[in-house]
Amino acid sequence: MRLVLLGLPGAGKGTQAKRIAEKYHLTAISTGEMLREAAKEKDTFGLRVQEYMNKGELVPDEWINSLVKSRLQEKDVENGFVLDGYPRTLQQAKVLEAYLQSQNQNLDAIFFLDVSQDTLRHRLAQRGNLRSKEKQGNSQIEAKREKIRLDDKPKVIENRLHINKELMESLIHFYKEQNLLYVINGEGDFDNVFDNINEGLLSVNK
Repeated sequence: MRLVLLGLPGAGKGTQAKRIAEKYHLTAISTGEMLREAAKEKDTFGLRVQEYMNKGELVPDEWINSLVKSRLQEKDVENGFVLDGYPRTLQQAKVLEAYLQSQNQNLDAIFFLDVSQDTLRHRLAQRGNLRSKEKQGNSQIEAKREKIRLDDKPKVIENRLHINKELMESLIHFYKEQNLLYVINGEGDFDNVFDNINEGLLSVNK
């Protein structure tokens, strides 16, 4: 299967992507993790990526498209994948579609985790507080190795939600027209959300 998880920041995409990948023997691909790893390199590309992330802005489409296409060519993706955090723009969705078609492949389903803005703010704020405590509990050298999310700060959270909300509406419309979209209530317990995704996957596999 080739799946995509859509959702605004804090919707729980990363958690669900890993669980789906484990259950169905797929490869979970997180563009957020890829970008954070790039930023840790501190080279020219990494520093530019970090600038965008610190402001809560999206990294340019061409950078992400290149990273994802390269990742999809790796051997561990042959049995299928679940994409977390990509696509985030309509342009990215069209590039992904064109790339998969060039490989005689297609997406099987898109799951949109629908979560209210208030819940998202609460989750992101909690995540930011947790990572701040982790940083304080480590030495300076160890702290640099932690995935401290500067994009979980309050002002940055609001910017991220604002930018992503407008883009998400276009993606939902795009995939709904292709009859690929499944809307999942992402408000509840993560186990319940996972159960709802599994129900959707049963219909995909019929």
